[in-house]
Parts: sequence; structure tokens; C-alpha cells
Amino acid sequence: MSKVTEKSFIGKVKNNNFRIISSNIGKGAFCILTGFIKEEKGEVLVEINKPFKILLIILMISPFISFFIQLFSKITEFNPIFILVCIGQVLIIRFFFIGIFFKIQSKKSINKLSDVLDTEWINKKE
Repeated sequence: MSKVTEKSFIGKVKNNNFRIISSNIGKGAFCILTGFIKEEKGEVLVEINKPFKILLIILMISPFISFFIQLFSKITEFNPIFILVCIGQVLIIRFFFIGIFFKIQSKKSINKLSDVLDTEWINKKE
């Protein structure tokens, strides 16, 4: 059961290393922040939380499951266009829904961490 707390994050902090999630109920736990902080520099890695990864994988394979159910059932005749529809659904789920939601939530989590630490962050692209 989720409870509202006064904490900004929930997780583990050990020496200069941390692994935390936002304490917002619901979508706050979507991103995990892992990293370290030193005196003038630190690094943060933002990932999707493991339970959400499992749910998203199930969501992404559901078009393939429905494709194979349709392929092996004799209710309707097989149409090759279903292959393109299945691939299109997976691409839309992956790049549109998951991609945009992750970008929004990760930015919110980084900004919240920056506010808590009273620092600025620099986006490092590798």
C-alpha cells in the first residue's frame, strides 16, 4: 500500500553513491536514479524501474500474441498486412508512448533531484 510521505525520494544512499526513486505515488516510481556525487561533480543514470520494464515488455509483445492467435485461428483468412500492423504497433508503443513518457518522467526526476541537492545539472550525451 502506498503512503504519502514528506520525503522527496526513497532509496539507498551509501557514502557518495545512491540508488533512489521519486516518492510520488504512481508514476513517480517509473524512473530509478543511480549515481554518485563528489564535491564538485557527480553522475546520474536514469533507468526504467524493473517492474515497469516487465509490464512494458508484456505490452510490447501483446501485438505479436494477437498476431499469432489470428494466424492460427481459422476465423478469418490470413492477410499479410497484419505483419506490418503488428510491427507498426510495437514501434508506436516503443518510440512514441514509452519514449515520450520516459523523457518526461526522467526530466522531472532529474529536476527534483537537482532541487533537493540545490545544484545544476549538465546533460551529458554519450
